[in-house]
Amino acid sequence: MHYFFRSILLICLLIGAVNFTKAQTANVELSNNKVVVGGQTCFLHLVKEKQTLFSISRAYGVDLAVILQVNRKTEATVNVGEVLRIPVVDSETVLSPVLVKKEDEKFFYHIVKKGDTLFSLYKKYAVEMALIKASNPEMGDSLRLGTIVKIPKIVKKPQLNTVPKHDKNYYYYVIKQGDTESSISRQFFMNLRKFKKLNPKLKSTALKIGDWVRIPRYLVPPEYFVEKEEQKDTIAKKYQVVDTVVPTVDLKPLSQNKIRIALFLPLYLDANDSINRSISYKDTIEIITERNPRILYSKSHDFIRFYQGILLAVDSLQKEGLSVDLHVFDTEKSPERVQRIIAGLQYTELDFMIGPVYQNTFSIVADFAQKRRIPVISPLSPKNSELTTNPFVIQLNTSIQSICGKISDFVCFELDTRNLVVVHPDRYEHLNEFQLVTDIERNMFEKGKYWENGDMTYKKISFDEYGLFGIERMLSDTCENVILVPSTKQPYVENIISNLNVLSQRFDIRLMGFPVWQRFNSLDAELFYNLNLSVITPYNIDYKEAKVDLFVSDFREKFKCEPNDFSFRAFDLCRYFSKAVSRYGHSFPDHLNELKLDLLQSNYHFKRVNAFGGLENQGVHLVNYSRDFKIRHSIPKFQNTFNVSE
Repeated sequence: MHYFFRSILLICLLIGAVNFTKAQTANVELSNNKVVVGGQTCFLHLVKEKQTLFSISRAYGVDLAVILQVNRKTEATVNVGEVLRIPVVDSETVLSPVLVKKEDEKFFYHIVKKGDTLFSLYKKYAVEMALIKASNPEMGDSLRLGTIVKIPKIVKKPQLNTVPKHDKNYYYYVIKQGDTESSISRQFFMNLRKFKKLNPKLKSTALKIGDWVRIPRYLVPPEYFVEKEEQKDTIAKKYQVVDTVVPTVDLKPLSQNKIRIALFLPLYLDANDSINRSISYKDTIEIITERNPRILYSKSHDFIRFYQGILLAVDSLQKEGLSVDLHVFDTEKSPERVQRIIAGLQYTELDFMIGPVYQNTFSIVADFAQKRRIPVISPLSPKNSELTTNPFVIQLNTSIQSICGKISDFVCFELDTRNLVVVHPDRYEHLNEFQLVTDIERNMFEKGKYWENGDMTYKKISFDEYGLFGIERMLSDTCENVILVPSTKQPYVENIISNLNVLSQRFDIRLMGFPVWQRFNSLDAELFYNLNLSVITPYNIDYKEAKVDLFVSDFREKFKCEPNDFSFRAFDLCRYFSKAVSRYGHSFPDHLNELKLDLLQSNYHFKRVNAFGGLENQGVHLVNYSRDFKIRHSIPKFQNTFNVSE
């Protein structure tokens, strides 16, 4: 489904009250799950066996062309398990199974949606209303829902001589065809209200090709101020800004403009239907009652947030000129269901796949990916058995073993460590976290860090055996004491941190921790600050950053709820890998570390785990809870020192 969302507002996965009805065509059951797309309510329909787009169209009474448009499908085909959005349209909508072109050399082809007016088309395409009417003589005075309007492509030379020169306060952006107030503000991570305030002329006139708007200079990357080598008349023909370019990395020609993605998520649409519907009988009549307000099936909550993040990413990619063909499948936690979905994808062209999220279903898709030579992304799990044997698997969540290596590198090569103390539980050699001790000792003794620094001391102590008194005897009162705790077990970690907090009043301590520690809600955050905790983590969100604030605002506006960690992760990965495909084509896995994108919470840097295995993200953040009660974020200096294949 090639998505073209001008506005996506997910009010709630499950709203409204619709009686259970058997369709008369192809046995299509009408869905109760709803979403609102661009101000119009849509059903979320799960495609089942023997259903076709035509039968679904007839069952819902919705024009096939409208379904194709909303779901961004270029062909009238569907797969079992695929999730479609079916608009709730007026009864007057004409049923006509036709395929609609997006555009040709002379026209854009716009399918009329609810709320469209001649003026809104003028605003959207920057084409005069009289010209639109002249190109559509059959249109009449009103737009009929589901009809097609031809929008002439205007070749208009920008008035380059009227564009002011950039000054110390503002950058002057020249309008190109397709630009909107929203797309420009997003491009520069600018609040739409502030954008309009800086450009008051927009109150009385629409954006016009060749016109200019002001952007605060501090929001514009330095690369935008580099002079282009092309001649001005050539640039004008391309509707480009005469004296600016985008960053150098974006000047490469696109290898691919259409991105084809399969998304596998446990949305549990059937379960959401079931828990919001009760059935009773009166005589021989079946009475179906819908819950109001509707509730959300608990197991689907995080994955719906993930799906929303994907939708926002697709929306942003479309605004940047990419076409995204997204196939969405509800996997639940069923291997059998995934097997059926895979069987229907044998002849579907895909650039990459996302998910599934559970190991028992991911392994099925990973095997399919290897046979079809399609990269498959594991978005959540830090441990996939297929990673070491399947070169097409890409794991985004950094493994505990890799985190241990990053902590070791930071302690040994970035900190001026004088006294290093490992506080461990008894019999911990079998734990995954024991890798931290192994890496520390390799850096110190095999790589010579210990011998280079004559003042450095290295000690290990069992907290179970010696307790607080034993740790105290290991600490120095003349230098910073770096303490490592190779454990992610919550009770054990909480006990050690509580005891170390007592010692923090007398000793200079820096505690090194694992990302999961930040999710131990029973720990008082003050302890982290007292112990100068430093965490190496693959994901970090700084809510003070403008790009994060914009994402959160956009998410709230569209979905009427708060984004969670899954939402950020989905947005980042969808944008990153789609951009990689657009730039490098099918060879994108070999070039992932060459792609530089400003992401929300991620810092991707990939490494192949072995000669026969897949790629693991080893890009990390350093988060420090300093004693002045501030959280500081940075990228470790040892980061980004290897290529994908190393």
